[in-house]
Amino acid sequence: MDKYFICLANSYKYGGRCLAGIEIAFDTQRKPIIVHHPDGRPRWIRPVSNTADGAIPTEVANGMELFSLVKISDVVPCPNNPHNEDVKYSKLQYQNGFFIKNDELLCLCIDNKHQNVFYSSGKAVPATMIEVLDYSLMSIKLDKAQAYIDEEREKSKYRMKFSYYGTNYDFPITDPFFLDEFKKDPESFSDLQNVYLTLSLGMEFEGFHFKLVAAVLNYSVSTTTDNPRFVDSQQDNVMSYMEEQKRLYSNAYAKWTQEDDEMLIKLHSKGLSTSELMEEFGRNEGAIRSRLKKLVSEQEESNWFDKYDEELSRLIDLKSGIENKIAALRQELMQQMKVRGETTVCSKRFTINYFPPKTILKFDSDLFRLENEELYTNYCKPYQKKASIVVRKNKD
Repeated sequence: MDKYFICLANSYKYGGRCLAGIEIAFDTQRKPIIVHHPDGRPRWIRPVSNTADGAIPTEVANGMELFSLVKISDVVPCPNNPHNEDVKYSKLQYQNGFFIKNDELLCLCIDNKHQNVFYSSGKAVPATMIEVLDYSLMSIKLDKAQAYIDEEREKSKYRMKFSYYGTNYDFPITDPFFLDEFKKDPESFSDLQNVYLTLSLGMEFEGFHFKLVAAVLNYSVSTTTDNPRFVDSQQDNVMSYMEEQKRLYSNAYAKWTQEDDEMLIKLHSKGLSTSELMEEFGRNEGAIRSRLKKLVSEQEESNWFDKYDEELSRLIDLKSGIENKIAALRQELMQQMKVRGETTVCSKRFTINYFPPKTILKFDSDLFRLENEELYTNYCKPYQKKASIVVRKNKD
């Protein structure tokens, strides 16, 4: 199967490149259409090689300009959580022509579902928590961002600071095209305006997946340049998607409060429609649906033990009742055998032996250890105890 994508990242990766972009389909008139997931997110594609890290050879990636159309042949999905966008391929081919680099295109590529960057506000996601993610690429729109050089290291690093939905982030930059311009005049990039970023989650490194700025798109700075990825914001008359949503919905892109969440769940449980919830909260359909999905998922996750709690209680009550009946029956049998002077009773189903009271010696390991430490140490060997749980019913 062949696929097409708009190249929105061609970044450094372990001596090679990481290519990624938004999948494109064509209608009956060969007009390109951006492919989306059912939840509204654009569908990303990341071609990977057969090497351990999946990096694309630099000589192959060099011909893939940002915003260019790329054909990828013999596509075979090879999702590797959270890199579910990964695909194997036989050939990558640059297609003639570029897509128009403007807000109208880029707004169709941004992620309107996730209000945080890869699950958390930190710089990386622990490998132990990676199963909570099902994506590793996203495009976002920012009013402003700051590129800078981190010189508090043995080797200087190029990084970017920005705020997204009220949370501050600070990630390394791996976009070679942006870095070429940045290195020429770093001070000019301290105040980027109307910038789009392609963000990526890296491979596991020392127990973490680090977050990266894989591409910097359609930004404007205080200086002028002929670089096609610079935009004259004064001449850009296209209303951004974010601005349009804020105009249509009073609370668009506002942070959800705990009170909002509680009210949303309450009204949803009462049967209010999506359109009614949109009007109530002043948010678009995607925001309502994604927030409900998140809250319901969290509620289900927090209540995962409920079904086990009820079944455990029922079975333990049943077991306790049976054990009490068996104990009473054993006591009655023992009394009968004692009175009758019988030591053994046999039937088709049981053989029961009666042992009268007697004095026995009980080995006290703690006392033995205190009085014979050397002998105890020499003959008591460690062993690996298997994992287990203890289930006890709470007393009423």
